[in-house]
Amino acid sequence: MGLEMRATCERCDEPLYANGLAYICSYECTFCAACTRAMAHTCPNCGGELARRPTRV
Repeated sequence: MGLEMRATCERCDEPLYANGLAYICSYECTFCAACTRAMAHTCPNCGGELARRPTRV
């Protein structure tokens, strides 16, 4: 089972690209860098840490 690469930020709907900067929690909630900073790297859904999502080429 692979990582789900969601295409938009869950908070602001900004497009996210497979090779671009995005942040995820352990449940794969996905956010753009600006929203992640605004939320102090904490997922609003589960309270977990938001970490940089790996990129795909």
